[in-house]
Amino acid sequence: MPPMRRTTRIARKDNENANARPSRLVTRSKVLAVAATDAPTARTVVALKAKVAETVAEKPVGKRKREVLVEVTGVSNNSRKTKDVGKGKGKEDAVVEEDVPPKQRVIAKPLRTVTGAVTHRSTRSASISTTTSQATESRRDLESSSVAEPSRPSVFTRKPSLKVIDETETDRATKRRHTEDPEPAQIDESQLEADEIAAELVDLEEAPAEEKKQLWDDLDADDWDDPVMVSEYVVDVCIYLKEIEKQTCPNPEYMDTHPELDWEKRGILVDWVLQVHARFNLLQETLFLFTNILDRFLSSRPISLSKLQLVGITAFFIAAKYEETYAPSVSEIAYLADGQYAVEEILKAERYILKTLDWDLRYPGPMGWLRRGSKADECDTKARTVGKYLIEIGCLEWRLVGTVPSLLAAAALWLARLVLGREVWTPNMEHYMTYTEEELLPTANIMLNYILEPIQHESLYKKYAHKRYLKCSAFMRHWALERWPESTIVDLARDLPALKEDIRLEREAHANQEDAC
Repeated sequence: MPPMRRTTRIARKDNENANARPSRLVTRSKVLAVAATDAPTARTVVALKAKVAETVAEKPVGKRKREVLVEVTGVSNNSRKTKDVGKGKGKEDAVVEEDVPPKQRVIAKPLRTVTGAVTHRSTRSASISTTTSQATESRRDLESSSVAEPSRPSVFTRKPSLKVIDETETDRATKRRHTEDPEPAQIDESQLEADEIAAELVDLEEAPAEEKKQLWDDLDADDWDDPVMVSEYVVDVCIYLKEIEKQTCPNPEYMDTHPELDWEKRGILVDWVLQVHARFNLLQETLFLFTNILDRFLSSRPISLSKLQLVGITAFFIAAKYEETYAPSVSEIAYLADGQYAVEEILKAERYILKTLDWDLRYPGPMGWLRRGSKADECDTKARTVGKYLIEIGCLEWRLVGTVPSLLAAAALWLARLVLGREVWTPNMEHYMTYTEEELLPTANIMLNYILEPIQHESLYKKYAHKRYLKCSAFMRHWALERWPESTIVDLARDLPALKEDIRLEREAHANQEDAC
């Protein structure tokens, strides 16, 4: 059996470090060649050249070891490390030769090889010690004949120079020193603005205590981490809604332009839509948008009595499609009208109404204002439920047709609190509802007079007489009839002080009764 031959090792051509850079031997030879042609600087590094040549000659040339990934040489891209020598503590030890022309520049070989945070000293330990002593002698000769060049801000504007650095100073040069002179401070505009604000705060502290005191609490501050509440935009949103509700408000006297219609017929239509709304269990926003679309269209176009129901169901269909996630279909709307109108008639009426309104359905509605006021009222369920009932009175009562939603919601919540024994309109309520008590009295007076009249719209009364709504319609009528006879015209501005006094006496009597028990 013939002897087995050892497989020859094939060198890989794709060695990542094979052609990365010249070898140490070639680099040192180039340094010696350049130094030999540079007569003015040969004297400076003659000792260093001799020692380097001796070290290379003594070192056996065998199989070359794997070259490090990054080797700091005079021709590498790590010139920043050499440039920063004069900035740190090693500035006094760095020796720089006089400026020479670029073609005669001598690049000194560094005295060690660095890769990352690992220093390869094992292969050159002998040469480093001898080179260090020789470099020290060369430095003494160089100091006597040259002066170190001052550091420049950029390496591209300074002339080439020779730097001879020993091992300890190289360590210092490779690290960024934090002992450099700080740059002159620049003027910070934000700091100036902060100083101005601080000065204003100082002036505010010197103001009287009555002017500094804030009567209302910032209820939106607790919702900064809740993206649903959009606390950073809520103030701007409220300002925008106050502008939009004025632009989308119908004409309160539009019935004068309709010879065949009157407010009673309109109330019958809205009462019927209330039944349809309850049957489909839709949102309250749909009901409020329906009444707004109906009144705005009737404010723009006079119609006959025969078209009133068509306009009503079409306005309800538009509001449902705008507000609801799952709106009733047009066939269901036609079925609710007992087949009096075909589907094509309803769709044609829809296009006509939207064109008349200029496709503007931005009506904000009173429910948003009621929820914001309920937040200032500590989310009292009873007051909010009674407020909903009073707001829906605004859909039926013709005297409230021209009332903006914010005022309607504020007056409903104020009257609900008064009926429930909380007669004080707190600063929080005034701030977040944007109305004072005096501004709410006329609207609340209309609601109270509607309750004192005989029941006109059975659908609304029965809806809120249900247990689901805390029977608030029956409660409100009972409360009003205890104080005034039926069909009495009430003047809240006149009777309000007596009402508040009665509420306080009842509260004290109830508290005394509880203490006795």
